[in-house]
Amino acid sequence: MEREKLKIFTDISFYIALFALISIPCSVYISGLSIFGLLAFFATFIGIPLSILSMFSKESAGKRIFALLINLLPLSIMVYALLAEFTDEFLRSAP
Repeated sequence: MEREKLKIFTDISFYIALFALISIPCSVYISGLSIFGLLAFFATFIGIPLSILSMFSKESAGKRIFALLINLLPLSIMVYALLAEFTDEFLRSAP
């Protein structure tokens, strides 16, 4: 695929990142919007490969890096929580 045509992937991943950045914090504070937060969380799983593909486009670097970091953020938080729970459970000293 040509580098100019990769702009579509950059735009899609950027809009997914913006949707996640807006809807996930709002869904935490407003319980009625929880479906949008869940939808945004799962949309970031689609946005991660698109962000990686968009790294080869000729779009501005700031837009590409912003989309990649924001799309990786929910997954990173989940991995951190799982690792923290694992270390707390198995590496804690006995009572």
